[in-house]
Amino acid sequence: MSHSAFDRIFAAVATIAVAAGAVAGFWVLGTPGQQRLIMSDRQRLEDLSAIANTLYWQRQDQDEDYALPEELDTNDQRQDPITQEPYAYSRLDDSRYQLCANFVTDSGTHKLVNTPNQSWQHPQGSHCFELDITQQPPSLY
Repeated sequence: MSHSAFDRIFAAVATIAVAAGAVAGFWVLGTPGQQRLIMSDRQRLEDLSAIANTLYWQRQDQDEDYALPEELDTNDQRQDPITQEPYAYSRLDDSRYQLCANFVTDSGTHKLVNTPNQSWQHPQGSHCFELDITQQPPSLY
């Protein structure tokens, strides 16, 4: 086999290997657009976790008679990274509340955080997490 034929065969095999690697990467990780959606949901979870931790530590700084506010203070409120709308908060009673967000991915399909618990798992679409002010919010990581 001449060097020219060998070079052509090697170039073809290398091209196929690179193309196969790119296809496998998109298949495993998703497209760049899908990765942006996953990152926006990860940001939503981090925002909700931050709100929950703020409420928990506000209670820790005060006495045991602390009751949840009817509405979040504007300093404690956060906004969706895409829509810029504030996340939904609702007080259920003196110690229980809900934080809600609209997710664009299903965490069962696209793992957003490496957490051993299932507390922050959510479906695609609107989902609310029920939390208790007397318990430290579950960790994301």
